[in-house]
Amino acid sequence: MQNPHAYCTYFDSGYLSRGVTLIASLRAHGDDSPVWIMALDDIARDYLMDAAIPGVHVISVAALEAVIPELGPLRATRSRMEYYFTCTPLLIRYVMDQAASGTAVIYLDADLYFFDDPSAVLTAMGSSSVGIIEHKYPTRLQRRLAKYGRFNVGWVGFADDAEGRAVLDFWGSSTLEWCSDTPQDGKYADQGYLDRFPAFPGVAVLPSPGMNLAPWNTSGHNLGTDARGTVLVGDAPLVFFHFHGLKRSGRWWISAQLVYGAGMGAVLRDHVYRPYIEHLERVASVIADSPLAPPTAISKRGVGLRGVVFRAQASVIKGVAILTRSALPAGRASR
Repeated sequence: MQNPHAYCTYFDSGYLSRGVTLIASLRAHGDDSPVWIMALDDIARDYLMDAAIPGVHVISVAALEAVIPELGPLRATRSRMEYYFTCTPLLIRYVMDQAASGTAVIYLDADLYFFDDPSAVLTAMGSSSVGIIEHKYPTRLQRRLAKYGRFNVGWVGFADDAEGRAVLDFWGSSTLEWCSDTPQDGKYADQGYLDRFPAFPGVAVLPSPGMNLAPWNTSGHNLGTDARGTVLVGDAPLVFFHFHGLKRSGRWWISAQLVYGAGMGAVLRDHVYRPYIEHLERVASVIADSPLAPPTAISKRGVGLRGVVFRAQASVIKGVAILTRSALPAGRASR
């Protein structure tokens, strides 16, 4: 896949600092491509509109609902997260339709962060029309996590051609039909459908371990640094890391490493998590100084009994993470 390309993502005010930090990491590595953000609440929308970040286009959920009439009614039958997951392929298609003809569109989760040139991922796609990335679960986790799919939805790219649009249209119609946050019959939210992508022509599975390194796969790789300080995943440079599950809790940033039975060695702690948290805190400080600053709490996932279970687990994980150095102190990440 070659230029031109555009990115899209979505987040609410709870993830505002993460989304802005993601964009900053793209820019820091020379990628000035347009970024389309679907703001999931008014607070995020108002801040982003006021900030007027160069190259960023902000839309509301209502804009997507206006062009996809069957989307809006699903709010009444799906949870908040399920509704957002439903929107993933629909947002990609919306951006593709709005952008200049031939513009490839890449979806990014808001909790990604680039450590190297983003074009490396596009280069890996070559002439393919769709790019997807495996979870790369270590063997000990494969059986446990298979229900969430072979591929991760954090980075998914589509060329604006017949093959790319065919896969994208399949994905969009599928999430409109079913998008439960509970794995069922080989499906899971928006992500499980990616397992069916390789059956389509023009789909590339991107092989580099340095793309979408994440808490669920770090234990399966040897991490190091070269003479320039570049983080290496085996022999490959770390292009981007997926900071899934990283949460601020009081005076600590708690990683999700232990959720997947993975520790946090020196390279991961000092060259991956630490610089990200430092950058995230700088961005959060700028946002906090704005008159449009949102509440600082991250949106809670889960309601009722499910929410209680999530938060009980989080409390246990926090304690263990601090004891095992899988957490970093908030506000002191640079020390």
